[in-house]
Amino acid sequence: MKKNLLRLLLVLLAFVVVFSLFNYYVLNEEVKQWIAEELSPAWLVITLFLSECFLGTLPPDLYIWAVRSYENHWFWVFILSLSSYVGGIVSYYIGTWLFKVPRIHEWVVGTYKEQFDQIRRYGGILISIAALTPLPYSPVSMVAGIIGYRFKSYLLFGITRFARFFLYAWIIYGSSSLFS
Repeated sequence: MKKNLLRLLLVLLAFVVVFSLFNYYVLNEEVKQWIAEELSPAWLVITLFLSECFLGTLPPDLYIWAVRSYENHWFWVFILSLSSYVGGIVSYYIGTWLFKVPRIHEWVVGTYKEQFDQIRRYGGILISIAALTPLPYSPVSMVAGIIGYRFKSYLLFGITRFARFFLYAWIIYGSSSLFS
C-alpha cells in the first residue's frame, strides 16, 4: 500500500508540473481571453456534467482552468464540482440499472465476484481516491452502483469530489488567489 501511495503522490506531482508548464507556455493571454469571451459557463457546466454521467473522459482540470477568467471564479469552481458530483450520482444509478440487465448480471457475478466483494469492503477508499485524483470518477461510480455499494456511503465518500475541485483550483490559480 505504501508503494502505491508513493506512486499516486508522484503522479499527482507530475500532473502539477505538467499543468503548470502547459499553463505557462501554451495558454497565452489570447487563448484565455477567447475562452472567457466565447465559452459560456453554462456550456462548461453542462459538458462536464455529461462527461461525468458516462465515462468521465473530459478532465475537470481544464474546466477549472477555463472558469479562472470569469468573475466569481470560486463560485464557478463550486458549480463545476457540484456538476461533477451529481454526474457521479447519475453514473452510480446507471451502474445499478446495468446490473439489472440479466446478461450483465450473470457476467459480473460469474467473472468478478471476488473483486467486487473486496470493492464492497474497501469501496469508500476507492471512491475517495477516484474523487480526489485524476482516476476516472465516473467509472468508479458506475462500479459502485453495479456492486450495490450502499448509496449513503457512496454519497459520503463522493463528497470529497468538492475538495478535489477546490484544491486543484487553488493549485492552478495560485495560492494567492484564494480570497480574490
